[in-house]
Amino acid sequence: MRDSLLWRLLGAQLLVIAIGVVASGVMITDLASHAFMTIMARYHIEPTAVEAEFLAATHRILLVSSMVAASVAMLLGWILVRRLVRPVARMMVLAESIAQGDYAGRVDPRGPDEIARLADALNRMAEGLQRIEALRRDLIANVAHELRTPLSTLRGYLEALRDGLVPADPQILASLHEEVLRLVRLVDALHQLSQFDARISRLRPTEVDLPALVRGLLEVYGPELARRGMTVRAVHDARVPRVRADADLVAQALRNLLDNAARYAPDRADVVIATSREDGAVRVTVQNTGEGISPEDLPHIFERFYRGEKSRSRETGGAGIGLALVQEIARAHGGGAGAASADGRTSVWFSLALEPAAAPATPAAGAEGAADEPGGSRASLG
Repeated sequence: MRDSLLWRLLGAQLLVIAIGVVASGVMITDLASHAFMTIMARYHIEPTAVEAEFLAATHRILLVSSMVAASVAMLLGWILVRRLVRPVARMMVLAESIAQGDYAGRVDPRGPDEIARLADALNRMAEGLQRIEALRRDLIANVAHELRTPLSTLRGYLEALRDGLVPADPQILASLHEEVLRLVRLVDALHQLSQFDARISRLRPTEVDLPALVRGLLEVYGPELARRGMTVRAVHDARVPRVRADADLVAQALRNLLDNAARYAPDRADVVIATSREDGAVRVTVQNTGEGISPEDLPHIFERFYRGEKSRSRETGGAGIGLALVQEIARAHGGGAGAASADGRTSVWFSLALEPAAAPATPAAGAEGAADEPGGSRASLG
C-alpha cells in the first residue's frame, strides 16, 4: 500500500512542503535578526534578551503557520490525488481483466480531460477486442458448420463405394466432385479474406473498362439466368471513366453480386447491372426484383457468414462470404459497399475510387436502346 502511486505523490508533496518551510524559516530568521539588530543599535538597547524572545516568537508563528498551510495543502493534495488515482486504479483493474481474456468490463470515462480520454480509449479497445473475439468464435463455429456437411457427404459416399454398397457411376462421381469444388470455393474465399485481414493482398492495377467487364460476365451468367426466365439489363453512364484497379478482383466482386442476385431473386425476376459515377468514385450496382431484405438483416449482410434467413440451405443461401469479399475488395480500392431494399427491389453495390487523372471511357459500340440516365446505354438479355 505504501508503494502505491497515491502515497508516492503525497510523499513527494510533503517533501516539497518541508523543503519550502525550512528554506523560508532560514531566510525569515536571517532577515528578522538583521532588522532587529539594526533597530536595537539605533536606539542603544541591549539586544541579547530581547532578540532571543523575538526570534522565539517568530519561530512559533512560522511553525504554526507552516503547519496550518501544510495541513491544508496535504488535504487538498489528498483530494486531488485521490481523484486522479481512483480512475487509474479502475483502469488498471480493467486492463488486468482484458489481459485475462475478459473483455466485458468498462470504466467510467469521467474525470480530468487526460484521464477521461485514457478511459474512453481503454473502453473502445475493450469493445474492439470483444467484437474481435465474438467474430473469432463465430468464424470457428461457421467454418466447422460449413465444412461438416460436405465432408460428411464425401465420407458417406466414399465409405459406401469402398464397401461396394453403391456403384461408382458418373452421377455419384459428379456429386462427389461438386462437394469437393464447394470445399475448394470455401477455402479459397477464406484464404482471400485472411489476406485482406493481414493486408498482404497485393493489387495488380490495370486500366479497367467496367462496361466491357460487365458485358463479359453477362455472356457467362446470361444463359443460366435466361433459362430461369430472368431479364438481365446492363445500364451504363457514359460519364463513367476507366478505372485503375485489379481487374480480377473487380470481376470477382461483380460475380459475387450476380451470384447473390441469382440465389435470392425468383424466376422471371428483373436484374439490372448499372455503372454510375459519383464524387471521386465509380459505383457498380446489381439490382433485382423479388423478395427484399428485411430492415433487421440489411445492416449485417456484409458480415462474414451472415445469413438473413437461417432456414435457407447451403445450396440456396451460400456460405455468407461473398458479400464480405465484395466489401473487402471495394475497401482495397479506396471505395466501399452498401445495399438498399424497398418496394420489392434490392440493390447491392460497391464503389471504386478514381484517380485524379482518369480519362473518360468511350461508350460501348453497338449498345441497344437508350439509358435510364442521360447519355447512357442499355443492353438486355432474356
